[in-house]
Amino acid sequence: MKLEIELIPDSTMTVNLRQYMSPYRWRQLSRRIQERDQYTCQLCGRVKGLDIDKLHCHESWAFDEPNRIQRLTGLQSLCFQCHMIKHIGFAEMNGWVEKYQLIEHFCRVNEVTAADYAVHFQEAVLLWMARNRIDWTVELGDYIACEKSNQETE
Repeated sequence: MKLEIELIPDSTMTVNLRQYMSPYRWRQLSRRIQERDQYTCQLCGRVKGLDIDKLHCHESWAFDEPNRIQRLTGLQSLCFQCHMIKHIGFAEMNGWVEKYQLIEHFCRVNEVTAADYAVHFQEAVLLWMARNRIDWTVELGDYIACEKSNQETE
């Protein structure tokens, strides 16, 4: 599937690259990612300024269960709906969007049925539950090293 649900463990839900940057630096980085991605949602293909008003900078994570490491692996431009699907639990918890709209978007992007969505959602929840039993170490890797280097040169 092109667009997948990515539920972040409860213990690391609020840990992200943005919290280690000033708002100005985060905006700069987000703009660089959007430019690199040609102002296009990397999952559904909608274009900023034509199809949508804004793009979000999404952090992609890899989970190394044996070593208990959650590692930042990349950044990508996503439209609001694709980003909310990635974090559907968080989006729903905060009431940011109607769930049926996200399900429709998920089905359209992946060319699947609502039943397929239900299976994917259930699998994502089971994975999230398993990951919640792990005490994760979060690694931001080169992204945070680059930010520290930028702060030192100012």
